[in-house]
Amino acid sequence: METIHGLNKNAAAIIGTGVAFTVLSVAAVGLRFVSKRMTRAALGIDDWLLLASLLIYFVAEVLVIESDVIGRKAISLEDDRYITYQKYVYVYSIFYFVVIALTQMSVLFFYRRIFLPSHMRYTSIAVVAISGAVCLISLIIEIGYPGHPIDSFFPGSPSVHWNIVYLPFWLAMGIIEGLIDVVILVLPIHELQKLNLSREKKIYISLIFMLGSFVVITGIVRMGTLYRPGIEDFDLTVGDIWLNVHLGTAIISACLPAYRPLVSRRFRSAHNTYQSDDTHTLTAEKWKMRGSRSRQVVEEIPMDQRLEHQGSFVNARRSESNDTTTRALDEDGAIRAGAAIGVKKTIEVV
Repeated sequence: METIHGLNKNAAAIIGTGVAFTVLSVAAVGLRFVSKRMTRAALGIDDWLLLASLLIYFVAEVLVIESDVIGRKAISLEDDRYITYQKYVYVYSIFYFVVIALTQMSVLFFYRRIFLPSHMRYTSIAVVAISGAVCLISLIIEIGYPGHPIDSFFPGSPSVHWNIVYLPFWLAMGIIEGLIDVVILVLPIHELQKLNLSREKKIYISLIFMLGSFVVITGIVRMGTLYRPGIEDFDLTVGDIWLNVHLGTAIISACLPAYRPLVSRRFRSAHNTYQSDDTHTLTAEKWKMRGSRSRQVVEEIPMDQRLEHQGSFVNARRSESNDTTTRALDEDGAIRAGAAIGVKKTIEVV
């Protein structure tokens, strides 16, 4: 009965986290593809694996949201609506293993593409094989040997209720998944330290990769909500909340390293714009200072001397060759227009 009470109490939180992390995951993967397009980078198998993971996650979230809408109306463990809720959760658990495996493989293929050393590439493929094998074994156990209460979905089975016997399987798979995630996190650190980058850039890139540690943290929290030794009936809905968070965080974290080219490009563009604006400002200030200096010099020159200099300059221009006559006249006209403020003397001084 604890799960029924939990559905009534936590259904809004389950639906809220499901919707929120679905939207965030779609935005994260969408931005990843936009980043690829803007930087004209070719799409790789890591991108398509993550897209497949997102699509399956989307379907799974639709199921879990629908299951909570139905399950919160149940009044007993034998209620058909509660049985329907558990069926949806069962299907969701199958999708869960696939989403996690595809996300892990996406990150590993990303490593294989960006790191050239052969040992790194071989290690990535080895971890891909391990992740795929864990997913396959999980699906075989989940589908081929369903424990209680899944077996009660069939006619003639005893009444439905959650049994602690089924939970060790989830705990074991969660521990294995967490170990694989830790390996994925530490795998690129050694290679990043060998890159010919400044210390700041190495720290920046390492932090991007280490943001994936949130996946490990949410996985640990989720397993903590499931571990209730000696208790046969307890609230599973808190675990559903963290399941939504865990899968969404995994997809979002897998996208983060792919944003670096886009972020670097944006920062470079902003930096260039700032430098350009700064250059224009300095140039304007320079000419302003020169103009102030010129006006100060002009003010010290009597008007009759300014006109005399102007006349000398015009006469000199008129003696130039015919090829430059038009240009000379234009310049003389400009000087004549500004004779009252001593432009001629300004040109000589500057």
